[in-house]
Amino acid sequence: MKFDMKKMKEITLSIKCQNIAPINNLSKDIQSNSLKIGVFADNGSGKTFISRLFRLTENRENLSEQDETSPTDKLLSFGQDNGKFEISIKGKDGEIKDDFQITINKGKFPSIPETKYLYHTFNQDYVKDNIKDYEKDSEIEGFILGKINIDLNEEEKELEKIEKEKRESIDQIEKGIDKHVKEKTSSIEGIARFNKYKDLNYQKVSEGIDKEKLPVSKTTEELIADHNKVKSAPENLSDIQLIEKVNFDSNLLKKIRDSIEEKYSLSSFAEEFKQKVKNEQPFIERGVKLQKENAKICPFCEQELKNDALRLIEEYTKYLEDTESEKIKLFKDYAEKLDKYIGDLHGLENNNTDRINSFNEYKAKYIPSRGGVELQKTQSEQLIKNIQAVSEKIEEKVKDISKSIVVEEELISKIKEYQDLIDETVADNNRKIGNINLGKNKISKEMNYTKEKICESIHNDLVDKYRDKIKDINSKDESINKLKEEIKKKREQEKISKKSEVASTITKVLNYFFSGKYTFDKETFKLKFHEKALETGQAKNVLSEGEKNIVAFAYYIGDSHLKIENESDYERLFFIIDDPISSMDFSHVYTLCGVVKDIKKIITKLSKERFIIFTHNNDFMRIITSSEIINKTLLLKNSEIKGFNTKFTVPYISHLLDIYNIAKNHGSPNHTTANSIRHIIETLTYFQNILTSTNSIRSYIETNFPNDKNLYLAIQDLSHGAWRSEQAPIHPDRYVNICKAIIDHIEKKYKGQIDYCKDQILGEKL
Repeated sequence: MKFDMKKMKEITLSIKCQNIAPINNLSKDIQSNSLKIGVFADNGSGKTFISRLFRLTENRENLSEQDETSPTDKLLSFGQDNGKFEISIKGKDGEIKDDFQITINKGKFPSIPETKYLYHTFNQDYVKDNIKDYEKDSEIEGFILGKINIDLNEEEKELEKIEKEKRESIDQIEKGIDKHVKEKTSSIEGIARFNKYKDLNYQKVSEGIDKEKLPVSKTTEELIADHNKVKSAPENLSDIQLIEKVNFDSNLLKKIRDSIEEKYSLSSFAEEFKQKVKNEQPFIERGVKLQKENAKICPFCEQELKNDALRLIEEYTKYLEDTESEKIKLFKDYAEKLDKYIGDLHGLENNNTDRINSFNEYKAKYIPSRGGVELQKTQSEQLIKNIQAVSEKIEEKVKDISKSIVVEEELISKIKEYQDLIDETVADNNRKIGNINLGKNKISKEMNYTKEKICESIHNDLVDKYRDKIKDINSKDESINKLKEEIKKKREQEKISKKSEVASTITKVLNYFFSGKYTFDKETFKLKFHEKALETGQAKNVLSEGEKNIVAFAYYIGDSHLKIENESDYERLFFIIDDPISSMDFSHVYTLCGVVKDIKKIITKLSKERFIIFTHNNDFMRIITSSEIINKTLLLKNSEIKGFNTKFTVPYISHLLDIYNIAKNHGSPNHTTANSIRHIIETLTYFQNILTSTNSIRSYIETNFPNDKNLYLAIQDLSHGAWRSEQAPIHPDRYVNICKAIIDHIEKKYKGQIDYCKDQILGEKL
């Protein structure tokens, strides 16, 4: 078995009427998404009788058997002795929301059942019975009570219970906090004087459950161990020595680059000789120097120098004085300086490593506040590599000083960059060493640091330990605040004057329509015209017919409060509204629709709208449909309720359907048939001939119905409501023939209109 899920979720309103005035036998299940229903019905269809049956449920206590005749006899169909009206409403969940039956027997007073909904009906009977000279009766007594009749005993007991549970839970947590703190800090002297220690209480722990933890990287046990380390620090602990910076002549590289890039001329000495001299140049230079002091004695072997030897020495001397020799000496000096710088860098690396080891030892043993601080390695490998690259270029130059050796600018820049980086590392490390030395020398400050961190860690531990319990307490706070607010509201709503609510609502509705022209005096319950009170009986003479209906409707909305005994009764209100727009200007029709649409804003305690609106006005039906004031549109006609197509709001279509029914023997002619014929012919005439004359209707009939000589005169006469007391004005068969002729004519010219009628009459479903 398949279920229509959409259908299952709809509200079902079942209505049955039997022998109720023009309604012979009506039975319909109406399914809708809400109880906001519009019913279009021509006059004489029975809509007012249905509204009167709903109104009986309001007057069940006012029906008096002292009346000479039963007040409900007039609701029965002619010639019938009994009738029946049944309503059943089933919610989307399948639950029965209301179910009642009214049985009417001629000459007897009916038994009116109690209903679950409070039906509040506006029709002309309401106006007649409640509106006297369009003045409002101010003799309104009684109050609207809170939903539980202001019995707050249960809420107050619940409030007391939750508050007691909250206090007990807080006491338990406070004891747990106190115990935990004492266990962790009992061995730490002086910690209790710190503010962070004083914050180890329920209030601060409670505030911390939804915040980020305090910034502590170690556990409480680790921090206590750190505190003990600080206490054990030697009194005369020496400072960690700073790292000495390596000094380097920044101009040296520029000199080297300029020198080795320059080309030098070669001397005239043989290459073999020069190579020997180059290989032994330091030794030769020293010998030449010593020989000058004793020109003919060798400074090394002390033998007398012969002429050949002296000549060779002279050649050595000339060579050494040569430019090439001097430049080679310069380049080797450069190389020695670079070698020394590389050695200094290795020494710096060793010194830095030594300081790192000392620093790590101090912070691990004595200065835990520096636990997250690290000294950096100098990273001199790249610098040394680049310096060695320069040295290699010097060696290449020495081999041939006439050759230009290029030292790239990028290489010089890299050396400068790496040197600056090492200098920055040394400076940063020395700053950190200075700080740890300072901390060592101010050990009491270090002690305070560890104590504060211990307190922060304990706070985090307490938050983790009691988070769930505190959240439970906070939920109790929410319940407590909610109960207090409910109690407050109920006490404030203990007694709401019905008179005050009626007056306030009437004022709101009048303001929708008149914007100050007519107002309502809440004290005297009289209308005021431009702030001037109208005297007794004056209102009916001042108000136009449309304005009278507006005032009556405002009073009707205000009277909703008279049906309320307890605040929960607002949830049961159900409005039945029968043609509220009689004699109104069209602008006021829009306003009335706005009042219905805003009914929850006007009656603020109303949480859900329920209404059935009956009307025979096409335009009003169109507005409440297009504005989505109603969610279900229905048509009441010939004791049937059908789904109502919004296109049906066009009067021409309504009249055409009437004529079609008569032509097809689905209905009988009545007093409105002539009007329908006239309306159809007028519409066709204006449609066909936009520029028309006063005789155009006659011309249309004469042209399109040449065989019917009296049609025009009959329509002119009967459509204006002329009365014939001597005899029937026209035989029903004649009406049927006229209707058939009109339908045949339209079908030939505008077949789609007749197809529409067929579809509506034969195929339309609810």
